[in-house]
Amino acid sequence: MSEPIFDIAFYGIIQPGKDKEAVMQNMAQLFKTTPEKVRPFFAGGRKVIKSRVNELTANKYRAALEKAGLVVKLEAQSSADIDTADISVAPVGADVLANPPVVEPQAIGNISDITMAEAGADVLENPPVVEPQAIGDISDITMAEAGADVLENPSVAEPQAIGDISGLTIAETGADIIENPKPKEKAPIPDTSDLSVKDER
Repeated sequence: MSEPIFDIAFYGIIQPGKDKEAVMQNMAQLFKTTPEKVRPFFAGGRKVIKSRVNELTANKYRAALEKAGLVVKLEAQSSADIDTADISVAPVGADVLANPPVVEPQAIGNISDITMAEAGADVLENPPVVEPQAIGDISDITMAEAGADVLENPSVAEPQAIGDISGLTIAETGADIIENPKPKEKAPIPDTSDLSVKDER
């Protein structure tokens, strides 16, 4: 049986109670790069930090990344290549169903008394009236200027110390993480020289 392999995936989630900027600093230090280079990893969505590694290496990455403050997921991948040599794609516009089901149209009764409202019309004849809620005295509340720091005494998050991770690397954003991808074979084009178009006029 082949050894299981894993992708180390990150979905932009950090450990509870951790400061995002500090976690970015930790990750940048972990991979010996700048916080700006790792910032796209925190934008949400699935990001693969390392692809197709064995279980031992995957757990090593996870331990280091979780210590830095990230929440990562080890996603098992298939280690066997799938043979698609006998799979072909039908031409554009081809009917791929040999015997498509015939759907009979349903009978519709008399709808002469049904009308359609104009675009943008209020289709509720008697919409419910929502009473505005009373607001207390807010004369002592002010709004900060746009872009102002609303925390008067923000906490300073110190980056955590990380051990030796000189053996770890990180793929560039958008890089092809499969080192030796299997070349894609083009589907064979069927011989259509014996086909003709029937004139039904």
